[in-house]
Amino acid sequence: MAQSALPRRPAVLVTGAGGQLGRYLMSCLADAGYPVTGTGAHEGDSVDRVLDITDPEQVSNVVSNVRPDVVIHAAAYTDVDGCERDPAHANLVNGDGAANIARAARDAGAWALAVGTDFVFPGDGGAPYGEDDAPAPISVYGSSKLAGERAVLATDPSFAVARTAWVFGGAGKHFPRTVLNVLKSRGGMEVVDDETGSPTFAGDLAAALVALIDQRPSGILHLTNGGHVSRFGLARAVAEAAGLDPALVQPTTTADFLARYPLPAKRPANSTLANNRAAALGVTLRPWQDAVRDYVPRLAAEVTA
Repeated sequence: MAQSALPRRPAVLVTGAGGQLGRYLMSCLADAGYPVTGTGAHEGDSVDRVLDITDPEQVSNVVSNVRPDVVIHAAAYTDVDGCERDPAHANLVNGDGAANIARAARDAGAWALAVGTDFVFPGDGGAPYGEDDAPAPISVYGSSKLAGERAVLATDPSFAVARTAWVFGGAGKHFPRTVLNVLKSRGGMEVVDDETGSPTFAGDLAAALVALIDQRPSGILHLTNGGHVSRFGLARAVAEAAGLDPALVQPTTTADFLARYPLPAKRPANSTLANNRAAALGVTLRPWQDAVRDYVPRLAAEVTA
């Protein structure tokens, strides 16, 4: 008797495929058997097609040619201080770019899942923030990302936005890498102890996003590793996981830090997210401590090489 063919996995298009999260997404999707195409602003690893998401005609052409069933929009301008210095560029990429991707996905008959941020919240006492809590960003980055998520959901109510926070892991700049680089070069550091959030390993986030494909939820979800911690507490955990003395990391306040190192963008004091809707669908991420203990030794070997 002939065997029935296995159901075809939906084809997925990933924007920002060459970025921190995008590379994990490309690998996770390929490992799970999804036909996947990666786009990025520049040629490079994981990027199959160069795409300027701020060009609506180019976006429409690429998406219509790829003909995906699912679009995961992971491209963004994530330099928080850079956004503050250049609001027009931030809104073009994070706002208009997301709208372009959403419209092209809708026109292609694809389901879109965009990646959002905890920076849409002010962090002034409402944490942990649930998906239904009212956003009120205090930075250009936060407001530009909020414009993007609103554009995505307005384009098609079946689309989804998955907000995340404090993403670390992989190539490029992220907090644990900065901690280890500073400890290596200076032998010690001070880190603010009055900024709290939800650290999220990019590999865990990618796996959670892929797990949502079959269910295709709509609206806003939160996806972070479990628990919350201050920047200081996270830095000490990174040092310990790397085999260093946690006492090399000392606490300071945001006010004292900014007096010495002024930054243009405000950060939420506590932007911890509550992962209610994804958990109800059976999608949860492990505690952040487990992710740090698993990832940081590999990072430490890379940094000290």
